[in-house]
Amino acid sequence: METEKLTDREQKVLEAVVRNFILRAAPTSSRFLSKMGDFDLSAASLRNIMGDLEEQGLISQPHTSAGRIPTDKGYRYYVDKMMGEIDLPEKVKDTIKNSIVTIDSSDLHLLMEAASRALSKATNQLGIILAPKLRNGIFRSIHVFPVSSERYLMNVAIDSGFVKTMIVEMHTDLPQERLESACRIISAKFSGKALCEMAESDIYFSSDISDLELGVIKLLVPTLKKILRENVDEEVFSDGQTNVILQPEFSSREEISAVIEILEEKRMLMHLFESLNQNGHSGVVISIGGENNQDQLQSFSIIKTSYQVGSMAGSLGVIGPKRMPYPQMVSAVRYTAKLLGELFT
Repeated sequence: METEKLTDREQKVLEAVVRNFILRAAPTSSRFLSKMGDFDLSAASLRNIMGDLEEQGLISQPHTSAGRIPTDKGYRYYVDKMMGEIDLPEKVKDTIKNSIVTIDSSDLHLLMEAASRALSKATNQLGIILAPKLRNGIFRSIHVFPVSSERYLMNVAIDSGFVKTMIVEMHTDLPQERLESACRIISAKFSGKALCEMAESDIYFSSDISDLELGVIKLLVPTLKKILRENVDEEVFSDGQTNVILQPEFSSREEISAVIEILEEKRMLMHLFESLNQNGHSGVVISIGGENNQDQLQSFSIIKTSYQVGSMAGSLGVIGPKRMPYPQMVSAVRYTAKLLGELFT
């Protein structure tokens, strides 16, 4: 049931409870609020307002005689109706930008690692990046170079300057001129097409390809198709697990185990962030505590958004305790997504 709009006093008290818990990880009492100097109300009046907020399920009392802390519902009200936007400090922007622009922009793996590390450092949370789906990437060219008698290095150039590199094993010794000829044919036929379209095409029936060239192409094309079936561990990049483990609410062994379990569940993280694109969200999505379907994430908040790199889309965001400074997190997530789009489009 949706919460009725709060009075100005109720909003002010709720915001104070949320902000204080974010800063101190401690319950807020009416006595504490009365001493802040922000309220022209007695401790008794503040206590009554806090009682009303508790009745509405926005704050709770962890134990008798303690102050109040925000509930998931309280955080949701704060995020949806009270939280304002803030500009990310230039120093934080520079930290994120400098971490990313120094990476070779053609190496998607290194770029994703750097982006997750930069996001984690800027937010002091767990930074998560889902690499863009290569199947939607626009193919540009292919080059193959011999490494040993039966091993070859395949470089597949995709739009936005990315290069996917793979080691190919072929149990035959191919002359370099035949390799180059096969690469020229594949590049000419498929340049400008999406990789998924390229994988579905059947180049083998082209009448203008000689049997000699066709033999080499038949060795290369299956490896090209493998690019569309990336391993999950290569799609999900995370950094900053220590940031989460050191938070005071995750001090017990069980809570630390939950954090570690999340990090190891790459497939869960992939589905969690992939759902953002499937639902057609274009802005920042915030999921708080019990709103997360996965049991391991009931104590966490997730802030995520999508980013666009050329024709390819990915997702990124942060995972941390519900007690996180939401305005700063939203700004950092939004800026990182915008930066990736600008730098690599």
